[in-house]
Amino acid sequence: MQGLLWCFTFVILEAVQAVFFGGLFQRMDSFLIGSLIFGISTVAGLAWIFARRRSQITLALSHKQALLGMNVTSALSWIAYLLGIQLIEPAVAFAIFSGTLPLTGLVAAWLRVPYAAPARNTVELWGNLLIGAGVVALSVVTAAGLSGFVRGDLLVALLGIALVVASGIISMAMLLFSYHMNAVGVEPLTQFSVRFPLYILLSIAGYAAGLDFKEAVPVGDIAFAVGVGLVIMAFPLYAVQRAIALVPTITIGAVTALGPLFVFALQFVEGRVDYAPATLLCLLVYFAGALLATYGSARRSGPTNQVVRDGAREEIA
Repeated sequence: MQGLLWCFTFVILEAVQAVFFGGLFQRMDSFLIGSLIFGISTVAGLAWIFARRRSQITLALSHKQALLGMNVTSALSWIAYLLGIQLIEPAVAFAIFSGTLPLTGLVAAWLRVPYAAPARNTVELWGNLLIGAGVVALSVVTAAGLSGFVRGDLLVALLGIALVVASGIISMAMLLFSYHMNAVGVEPLTQFSVRFPLYILLSIAGYAAGLDFKEAVPVGDIAFAVGVGLVIMAFPLYAVQRAIALVPTITIGAVTALGPLFVFALQFVEGRVDYAPATLLCLLVYFAGALLATYGSARRSGPTNQVVRDGAREEIA
């Protein structure tokens, strides 16, 4: 239950983030905002660890391949996603990203990638298949120009779709590296604090190079965006690290796929549910799959959660 609570904490804040930053990044440099949010949270986390749990840094550094993998996948995933949501409708981008995550996990489990967990019952499996159908349908609708927003022509739409799909695939790879770090005793806060240095450096370089140049905005607006981002962008990723210690990839993927449903609810409350009819129909298919997959994950078959580690099953408490 605690693992599910951390998953839902992540997905609800992620939904708020998608609504808030989806529009914000149309007028602010995503590299600047991202580097400030994760720079501040990383420095704060490392300072606490050096003061209280310095041995954790040594432990993380002793697993260099996983540490490098976390940094590379975190950087590539976030940069791809932040660029993708500027090219296609943010809610659609979030749905495609969120749906790609559990589908990648299922493929990884089929390939017997260490720590990837397969579907544990038919409800979970069919839910993920419906998610896949929704992702494909949303991609087709967006490429055909039937969604509410695409910043350009067909090539722009395809690029936006490719970026958010890539972000979802790479995010699952990041989760698998995190499962390894958890298995060797690296704690959630340490993992969160050591996974973003490469992303921060690349974001600073992207900002300096003007890769996402926008007109200047008041410093107060930037400070406000960073302050909100620490709550709805940085903290959700810490929640994921906590969930990794408690539930398998299939559960994290299923709950993550619910994110667009929360986005829809937030936009309904906000009074701006203006999806194109084709987009709405595809989202309904996607939502049905996400609800089924989450229900299947909650009821799972067997008394324990399991992951694959080095070809063998390992329980997660």
